[in-house]
Amino acid sequence: MRFKRNEVFAALAMMGFGLLWLWIGLGYSWGNSVRIGAGVFPVALSIILIGLCLGLVIMARGVERRPLGIRFRPVALILGGILFWALTVDVLGFVPASAIMLAMCAFAERESTWFSTVALVIFLCVFGYAVFIVALKIPLSVLGG
Repeated sequence: MRFKRNEVFAALAMMGFGLLWLWIGLGYSWGNSVRIGAGVFPVALSIILIGLCLGLVIMARGVERRPLGIRFRPVALILGGILFWALTVDVLGFVPASAIMLAMCAFAERESTWFSTVALVIFLCVFGYAVFIVALKIPLSVLGG
């Protein structure tokens, strides 16, 4: 059975990172059911990370090798989308700049459909608004101005 070495090594490195934080998190208090302790969050995230890394190791077996090449379209659209957002978020506002950036990044992959892109843009704009504007109170204009 063949494994893709680079993916296995990367997954094992991240698994080691997860094990380190698991070990550190086990040293913190757990608290109780009313007030959780500081150790619950790092332990839970560490277990999730370790599980995801195990999944990556399992998925890395038996995959044919493709030649490594840089595709221009994804690089240009993703970097262009990030640059576009950074240059226009103050002028257009958080939601329009984010929607255009997300659409550009979604169409970096040829298999993207209009429906999945619109659904992704709507969800992430609402989520981003709730997290960054409402919860974190980052002083950005929502719709420009």
